Amino acid sequence: MARGGARSGTRSGSGGPWRKRPSTILWMLSLGQLVSWGLVYYTFPLFVVPMTQELGWSRSAMFGALSAGLLVAGLCSIPVGAWIDRGHGRKLMTGGSLLAAVLLFVWSRTDSLPVFYALWIGLGACQAVILYEPAFAVITRVYGPRYKQAILLMTFLGGLASTFGIPFTQLLIERIGWRPTLEVLAAIILAVAVMHWLFVPGPKDEAIPIAAPKPHVEGVQRKSPLAAAVRVPAFWGLVVAFAGYGLAFSAMSFHLIPLLDDRGVPIAVVMAIVALIGPMQVVGRVLLMAGQRHITTIQLGALIYFAFPIAMTMLALGISDVYGLILFAIIYGVANGLVTILRGMSVPEFIGPEGYGVVSGALTMPTNVMRAVGPLAASLAWGAFGGYTPVLWGLAGIMLVAAMGFAAAAWLSKRSA
Repeated sequence: MARGGARSGTRSGSGGPWRKRPSTILWMLSLGQLVSWGLVYYTFPLFVVPMTQELGWSRSAMFGALSAGLLVAGLCSIPVGAWIDRGHGRKLMTGGSLLAAVLLFVWSRTDSLPVFYALWIGLGACQAVILYEPAFAVITRVYGPRYKQAILLMTFLGGLASTFGIPFTQLLIERIGWRPTLEVLAAIILAVAVMHWLFVPGPKDEAIPIAAPKPHVEGVQRKSPLAAAVRVPAFWGLVVAFAGYGLAFSAMSFHLIPLLDDRGVPIAVVMAIVALIGPMQVVGRVLLMAGQRHITTIQLGALIYFAFPIAMTMLALGISDVYGLILFAIIYGVANGLVTILRGMSVPEFIGPEGYGVVSGALTMPTNVMRAVGPLAASLAWGAFGGYTPVLWGLAGIMLVAAMGFAAAAWLSKRSA
């Protein structure tokens, strides 16, 4: 199979056969995800303290720029998916990485809050074309029916992004300062742009799957896969499932530390719990890789959406001891690591492989919008109720609604099949 892909690559005239092998494309895209997530997405909080100290900006103003970027990322998801479906993955991912490098460099020079907002709006647009969803769309086109194993490998490597990006960036900030650190990050992302140009398939060799693609689903209109997808009831169940997750995940990401601090948990324990969540994501993906032949997409979703409300409820009940918090970090981290894989797998299985990019983008848009809303909504609720306990019960309820959305999508997809 790989030899067939190599021959297609040779015909395209875009380089030696080894660069067009599906396995090479997968590994290079996975490495790009590791670096892009680690340095563009996860590192924002590390710059908050040094920037507020030097520039005098408030934390809420800085996080407002992050929310604006996440909102733009969500709004860009549908057109990005459509362009990738038309074979423009190489140009989009290369251009997004190149623009991200430029904006990181501009960030290192900025002293203006409006400029900071503008560059983070730009970085949000970049995230829409360099993170998981566009990479999933490319890999699904390359691997055909074997997309599940490819997505598993990509998310396994991508799951190490925070473990790589946060310590690396923090070390640089401590050694050389936040402005030179951003210059270093810009240079690394520039290298990712080169890698995307070399290894992401272009229009002439995008359709070189190593196995035959799934047959066209009867009744699905080829000219408008998104229009067909929104008429599939399972699509709306997935919208509820992933949008609810996006809101709860974002709220937890930015409020877990102040929440534990409010409960008097020692800062060393807080840092240990936060640090444990990332490795648990990888553990979840390793376990799934080992047992992927024995678990279906529906069973995986049931496990994830059963775990999330339990994790939220544990915090809502007021756990603050070390062992209880470790158990929370394990449950939450494993589920969080698996939900990305679930999103990549559920689109072709529940809705169909036609127009994967644009359909996945349509699901990603409300998810990213809810991610932008999550931190602000949790802050407002905390102020209104005078504490985090009501907020946590609300998040647990949201995850239950999300679970019902996934259950409905699974049931409706089986019924239509």
